[in-house]
Amino acid sequence: MNRMQLTRRDFLGRSVVAGTGIAAGLGAATLGGVARAASSTGKPPPIVSLTDGPDRADNAFRACQFFKKQIAAAIGTKRVVIKVNFVWYPGALPCTYAAHVEGILEFLKSIGKRDVVIAECSATNSAFGAYDYMGYWYLTKRYPVKLTDLNEEGYANVKIWASGSRSDSTLVPIRVSKMLMNPDNFIISAAPMKTHNTVVVTLSTKNVAMGAPLIDIGAKWSQAGNHGDKSTMHGSLGAPSGTGSGYDYQVLNDNVYRLAKVYGIRPDLAVIDGYCGMEGNGPVSGTALASPQMIALASLDHLAADRVGLELMGSNVKVLLGSTGQYFPACLNYLGQAGLGQWDYSKITVLGESVSNHIDNYAANPYQTAGYETANIAPTPRD
Repeated sequence: MNRMQLTRRDFLGRSVVAGTGIAAGLGAATLGGVARAASSTGKPPPIVSLTDGPDRADNAFRACQFFKKQIAAAIGTKRVVIKVNFVWYPGALPCTYAAHVEGILEFLKSIGKRDVVIAECSATNSAFGAYDYMGYWYLTKRYPVKLTDLNEEGYANVKIWASGSRSDSTLVPIRVSKMLMNPDNFIISAAPMKTHNTVVVTLSTKNVAMGAPLIDIGAKWSQAGNHGDKSTMHGSLGAPSGTGSGYDYQVLNDNVYRLAKVYGIRPDLAVIDGYCGMEGNGPVSGTALASPQMIALASLDHLAADRVGLELMGSNVKVLLGSTGQYFPACLNYLGQAGLGQWDYSKITVLGESVSNHIDNYAANPYQTAGYETANIAPTPRD
C-alpha cells in the first residue's frame, strides 16, 4: 500500500495540544448580494488522494496530507467552514460521522488553522439536535471549533428554476446561507458516500449546494415560517415523485448546478468519507455496505473528487448522460461541461491507494433502477 509517512497518530505524538480559545470573528459575515463565484482565482489541478485503513479519522487526515501546502496556501487567512451532512436523523448512516470531521480538524491543526466552524442546515430539524445525536460536542473540547446551524447565521436571496422544463423560464426566490456564499470563507465539504433518490448519488458538491437553502425549523410544528426553501429546489412537487412526472428530477439537477455556477455555492476542498457508504434507497433510507470500503478521498477539485467517488461506487450507479460520453449525476456533468472542475475520469490523477482495488458495486436507488433519475434528462446545462 502506498501510504503517507505522517499519520494522525504520528502528528498527535509530535504536536503540542492547542489552546481552547477560538479566533474572533466566527459570527456570520455581512455579505449582501455578493456571491462566492466572484472570488474564483483559477482551477485547481484535477488530483485526488485516496487513503484506506481501519481508522476513519486517520483516513481523512492522511487524505488531506497529500495537499498540505496547497491547502494551507488556499485557506490563507480565511475562516474555515466544514460543511457536514445531517440530511436526516435520527439514524447515523446518512450523516457525517464525528470521527471523519476529527481527522479534518487534526489536519487543520497541523497547518496552524484555528478559525474553524462546523456548519449544517438539516433538511428536517435543528442541526444542534444532530450534533447531539452524532456525538460532536467532544470536538469543541479538543479543537478550537464552533458548531453552528446555518439557519441561524443569516441568509441572502437567490433565484432558482421553478420547473425542470426547458420551455419554462420562471425563476423563484429562495433563501440561502450567507456563510456558504461568503468569499472570505473556505468551504470544506465533509460528505459521506451514498446513493440518492433524485440525482443518483450524494457526494461533496451536492452536500454544499443542498445545504445552502434554509428552513424555518418551527414550521415543522405549525409555527410561523416556511419549511420549503430546500423542497423548492425539487420544483413544484417538493420531492421526487417516483414517476418522473413534473420534471422534478431535471429541476433538482438544474438548481444544484445553478447554485454552484451562478452563486458559487460549492466546496473549496472535498474530503469524502467512504468508510462505510449507503447503498440502495439513499439518501436516508438505504443500507450500509456489507463490507465497509474503509476509505477517504480529498481534492481541491471537488468535481474530480466526486468523479472518483462515483467510480468507487461501482457500475450500478455509473450511467451515461446522453451523448456526452460522461456520466450522471447530471448536475455534476453540467459543472464539468462549464469548466468548473474535472468530470472526465481519464484526466484525473489519483494519488495514494489504487481505485481499482477499492471499488464496491453499490446497489442503486430504486428510482434509478426504474429509470426515473436518468430518463429524459437534458445532456447539457441550462444556463
